[in-house]
Amino acid sequence: MAAGHDSAVMRKISETALSIWHYQGDELLAVDAINQPAVFMVSKRLIEARKSPDPKVVIDLDIDLKSLLHS
Repeated sequence: MAAGHDSAVMRKISETALSIWHYQGDELLAVDAINQPAVFMVSKRLIEARKSPDPKVVIDLDIDLKSLLHS
C-alpha cells in the first residue's frame, strides 16, 4: 500500500486479478497490481512520466491502459 495517498480506486478484472491505484489529490502515487504484470508495467511507466490518469478512466475496463501512455 502506498503511503501518503488520500484516495484509491480499484480496477478489478476477476477475483484474483486486480489493481489498486493510489492518488494524492490528482497525482498518481503508486499502483498495487495483483496477478497483473502488464498493469504493473504500464502504471510504472505512467508514474515515471508523471502522467496521472483520471480515476474514472482507470476503473473503466473498456479502456486499454496502454493507450494512457500516449495521451
